[in-house]
Amino acid sequence: MPETSSQPAAALSTSNLEDLYQMIARKVKDGSCVLFLGWGAVMAKDPDNKYVPVSTLCARHLAKKYKLSLGPDEEVSISYVTSLLRVRNLSTDNVLQEDVAAFYDEISDKCELHPLLEQLTDLRFRIVINAAPDNFVSRLFDQIAQPYFEGFYNFYKPGSGFSFDFEKDQRVVIYNLLGSYKHPESLVLTYKHQLRYIKKIVSEQQNERLPDTLTNAFKDFRHHLFLGFDFDEWALRLLLDTLYKNVRENIQPYAYPTKTEVVTDSDTKVFFQGEFGMQFPGVDMETFVEKLIEYYNKPDDQALGNTPEAPRAQVLILYNEAADKDGYDLLIKHLRSLPAKFITLADATGQGDVQEWLRTTIEECQVVLPLLSADFYDAQQNPAVAMLEEIAKRNNPRKGSLVMPVLLKNVSIDGPIGQLPTLRPSTRQAIIGSGKEDKYATDIVDSLKRYIENLDR
Repeated sequence: MPETSSQPAAALSTSNLEDLYQMIARKVKDGSCVLFLGWGAVMAKDPDNKYVPVSTLCARHLAKKYKLSLGPDEEVSISYVTSLLRVRNLSTDNVLQEDVAAFYDEISDKCELHPLLEQLTDLRFRIVINAAPDNFVSRLFDQIAQPYFEGFYNFYKPGSGFSFDFEKDQRVVIYNLLGSYKHPESLVLTYKHQLRYIKKIVSEQQNERLPDTLTNAFKDFRHHLFLGFDFDEWALRLLLDTLYKNVRENIQPYAYPTKTEVVTDSDTKVFFQGEFGMQFPGVDMETFVEKLIEYYNKPDDQALGNTPEAPRAQVLILYNEAADKDGYDLLIKHLRSLPAKFITLADATGQGDVQEWLRTTIEECQVVLPLLSADFYDAQQNPAVAMLEEIAKRNNPRKGSLVMPVLLKNVSIDGPIGQLPTLRPSTRQAIIGSGKEDKYATDIVDSLKRYIENLDR
């Protein structure tokens, strides 16, 4: 169990907490949040009418079944109890997996879940990662006829696959990180299981790793809520390192413990803050969910204090809308995180002479992004081609006018636009087909974010 910290973390001020609730509620509404449920997040009433983690109920059940006496200082968790039973040769791995599966199968229709789990399923999370073996989230989605896709890591046979297209399929993804009770052989229970599990997911064997399709999705869904996790567990460090292997610089996670959880040790907090940017706001999980629901249900203008990330810049994106929509869609998915209003040639419809509209719009915009490709230079499809020299001369970032050409696809870039020092990627490698599409897009967003933030200074 984690030790109580002798140096409690400084609590956020009330105003900062309110801002945080507002921001997270907005990200959840946008569908850009991932929900991580730890063993402590899925709670149900025990015989004393108190809410405790279902995993704790399972650990108590196993201890009782095998007549295992636990001392007052011993941990009542599935990992500890199953490991102790194995050390004492009171059971086998397979039997324990069957025992846990049978417990969850029996309790699934009988337990009274904490209402926060139902409240969370009413929100707009795109991915739900469950560290417990239950299927309560999917059952709650069934109750509201919410479509979802279920997957789990099969410890016994990890190469079973995970086939899901986040671009084309808009269902919520529910993924059981440590196995599903419906497949007992998949369950990761004992400390020995955990060690073998970590060895598998950090290996170079593609069929043993966590699905790349899932971990790569974190590039697009960047705000992560960790509810009910014990960060002092040794395996969690390696697990997060694996989950975030491709996105360490792109995600923003927040941790909320249960009310009864011992305060996470200070050195543990420093590790997760330093490695993953984890924030520990100092609010318990139950309070956080209550406040999140409150802000989520407020009208947008009220929830955001009448100041919702107001656009601080206008960005004109120029591209061949017939041939290069794929590249535009890739970039705009990342660009939408900026406090900016985005304009394209589609907005010129019904505005009179396109050339005049372009000149007026360029004057009003602080940023112009020409998306370069061979098709970009098709004057019939892109009326901006006739104005490239004029547009290039507009580049004066210190005066609030940035022209940042983006090399979307391979093309010769001799010319006024292609010669600008603001060209991205700075490697002068085309984004599409590079294998680094999301990295380059993130780099562009980061540069623009810093530029926009400095516009008013």
